[in-house]
Amino acid sequence: MTTSLQSELSQISEEFAQKVFDIIRSAFVVELGNVTLSLGSSPALRGRPPVSKSVDPAATKGAKATKLGASKGASKRGRLERRSAETIATALEGIVALLVKKPGIGSEEIQKTLGLARNEIARPISNGLADKVLVKEGEKRATKYYAASAMKAVEVAAPAKKAPKKAVAAKKPVKKPAKKAPEAVVAADAT
Repeated sequence: MTTSLQSELSQISEEFAQKVFDIIRSAFVVELGNVTLSLGSSPALRGRPPVSKSVDPAATKGAKATKLGASKGASKRGRLERRSAETIATALEGIVALLVKKPGIGSEEIQKTLGLARNEIARPISNGLADKVLVKEGEKRATKYYAASAMKAVEVAAPAKKAPKKAVAAKKPVKKPAKKAPEAVVAADAT
């Protein structure tokens, strides 16, 4: 290759590289202009932003409210929107009222009766159990819930049963092994 061709190609490649660099720099500056920097000393918040009390989240998302006022704002993943303590307390009050009327029902029946989703009743039930407003019996799918006030009324109405006395087991006669004829005597008769 001749030197003039080499110098021309080198000049063209340098100009191309400079243009690419200028385009990337200008795009970066535009993106940087879109970013807002906080000059305050407060650290960046983590997690979900708090729900504004002036705006009803159910109204903004167009979600229907359930019988207990909880929003059905679950996304496609099934995750609920942040619920206030009042909403959870309202759901718990509805659950307690239902359990006073129909004690000993499971969470599936509570869901169906109150029109709540499975993930909407878990928190009110756990709060009720922690506050001793609800009582549970059984495990897993056999768990039955009762209102604590209804359980106290049942305990007062039915006096506590005394524990049955342990029955004294009758002594079984010990079998003695049957006596066998002495072998020495049998052997002596045989001779």
